[in-house]
Formats: sequence, C-alpha cells, structure tokens
Amino acid sequence: MPKALNVNPAMIKWAREDAGYTLEELPDYLADAEKWETGKKTPTWADLRKLAKKYKRPSFFYFLSEPPKKEKDLIEFRSDDKIDEYSPNLRLEIRKAKFRRNAFLHIYRDMGMKVPTFNQYVLPTKNIHELATHIRNYLNVDFETQKSWLIKDNGNKSYDHSNFLNQWKEICFDLGILVFELENVPESEVSGCSLYYDVCPIILLNGKNTPNRRIFTLMHELVHLTQGTSAICDVDKHNRKESFCNKVASEVLIPHDTIDKKELFYKNGNLNLSKASNMYGVSKQTMVYKLNSLNIISDDLKEEYIFQLEEKNMFDKIKKEERNNDKDYYPMPVERKKKKFDGEPYTRLVLQAFENNIITAPKAVRYLDTPIDKFERISTDIWGE
Repeated sequence: MPKALNVNPAMIKWAREDAGYTLEELPDYLADAEKWETGKKTPTWADLRKLAKKYKRPSFFYFLSEPPKKEKDLIEFRSDDKIDEYSPNLRLEIRKAKFRRNAFLHIYRDMGMKVPTFNQYVLPTKNIHELATHIRNYLNVDFETQKSWLIKDNGNKSYDHSNFLNQWKEICFDLGILVFELENVPESEVSGCSLYYDVCPIILLNGKNTPNRRIFTLMHELVHLTQGTSAICDVDKHNRKESFCNKVASEVLIPHDTIDKKELFYKNGNLNLSKASNMYGVSKQTMVYKLNSLNIISDDLKEEYIFQLEEKNMFDKIKKEERNNDKDYYPMPVERKKKKFDGEPYTRLVLQAFENNIITAPKAVRYLDTPIDKFERISTDIWGE
C-alpha cells in the first residue's frame, strides 16, 4: 500500500482556492480533495502529483506550514466594483508573469546591473493631454519614427501592425517594463492587466486579440502604471475610469498635433482611413474615434464608419473560424510561443545570460519553462543565425 504523507491540509485547501477552483469543479481524479483538505484522509505521492498538475504548485508545496504572503488584490474589471473571482487560467497567467519578473530581477542582479525605476514616471493627474504628453516624452518616440514602423526590418510592410506592437514592447522593456501575453485566457474575460511595482512593473496583453487591439491595450495599461495603479481591464469604453485611460492611450498613439488633414483626406474630402490607420499603427476604429473626438469628422460619419467596420470585422472573424475549422490542428512551435507569450526581450535576456554563463542551465530551463534542447531553435528564431 502506498505510504500516506504528513502534508498540511490547510495548504491543499489554500492551493485550490488560490488557483480559483471550487470543490465541485475538480476532476474525478481529485475526488478525495475535500477529505485531504479536512485531514480526514492523507494523500500519497501519486495524489500530490495530481494536485500539482491541477493547481500548478509543486508537490513539496503541500508540506509547508503556512502559505506565502498574498499580494494586494487587483481591482478594475469592467466596473467600479472589486471582482474577487478570476478564472483559474487568468490566475495562473498572473503567477507566471510574476515568476518571470523575479527571474528578470535575478538576472540583472547577477549581472551587477540595476533595473531602471519606474516610479520616476508616475504622474497621478487626471488631465488627459498632460498625462499623454508625459507618457509620450518618456517613451521618447517621435512621430516620424513611429510612422517608419510600418516597414519591418526585412523591408515588408506590416499592415496588421505587428511591427508597431513589437517596437512598443521593446521600448517598454528598455524602461524596465515587462510585457507578456496571456496564452489561455478568452477574449471575453480580459483584454489586459497591469501589475504596478516601483521597479519592473508588468503589462499583460491577451494573446488572442489582434495586434491592433494589443497595441491599444498596451498603451491603456501603461496609463494605469503611470498613475501608479494595478488593473485588470477589458478596455471598456463605457466604464468611466477605463474611458479616461482609453482617451489618454488614444492621445499617446495619435498625438493631436501630428494630425494633418491634407495627409489623411482625399482631395474630394473623403477620409483615407487605411492610410490614417497605417501612419499611426492603430485600428481603423481607433482612428475614427480619435478624429471624431477632435471634431474632424461628425458624429453621423463616425457612426457610419464604425457600423461598416464592425460588420467587416464580424465577417472576417466568421471566415477565420471557418478556415481554422477546415485545417488540421498544429501546435504553435516553441520558438514562436516563447517570443509571443514570454516576449522576445525577456526570452532574449535569458538566452544571453545562459550563453554568457551568468545563469546555469537549470536556471535557464526554469526561467523559460522549456527543455534545453529547444534553446537552439529559439535562439535561431530570434537572431536568425
């Protein structure tokens, strides 16, 4: 008979609640979970491995005398009310992001380098233009540089604006901000999160969103950080606080003093929406709302444009789903996953630290959560060598 272990029942219960599961939601292989939590039954090593699989906590975790200190809860999720219930996948993604942040700080410490402090950029003002100008200044990107991002390094144009997204991510990393993407969180739950720290804050983007949506979410979350706050958001334009962040984000991405009507309109007076969108690396919807807020286009014209764009987006989404259903499923290659979800700047830092003997192979494997035999493929994808 397998030997029962002297685990802490309170830790088993804490791990389940922290992961966001009720007892009723647990799979059949954890049918004894309630008995383990109350101490009526003790789990075996095999049972602990099952708990580790579901709660994403290592087996030894359940022997601890008390749980780790819990950080201050995040707020802001579609309403002014505090929301206590996040999905298990979102909870896990936030934990993973915090782990990567610790890894990032350890690497910088091991290199003898100091991470830039972010609190120097905090400005708790409610003036939209003042805050947008402040953010634009510390990002240190002029409009001509931003326009040039339509062209990627290989000379091709990125009409999905993915190159804009990558450039903004790199700039954030240079400021000590870590930007990651959520892998298994539905679009309906969240668009983005911001975790404020004086040093090395975190921004999470929903990887299921389009590049344009992620660009706007990135700037939206950056507004939260610049106000010294953490948030979980869906970039809801009907939420008053979120509306403020949206307006600042829009001004950061499309500074009003850079708008040239001669550039954006045809000679017959019609808006060249594609050109306007591509100049700034934003969605056409974002461009329409911005021009309307500046009274450059009327409310009626705004509604007409938005209706047409939403109809097209719905059609494109249906066609995409149909194409995906017709295709065989192929998992995303590991090198693409690391660049997308861990972020190229973070992945690159870990690989460089490993290759220069700053961190050991076991640490690099833990920091990237990837077998070492995959490192060469990831490195080749990043540096093209």
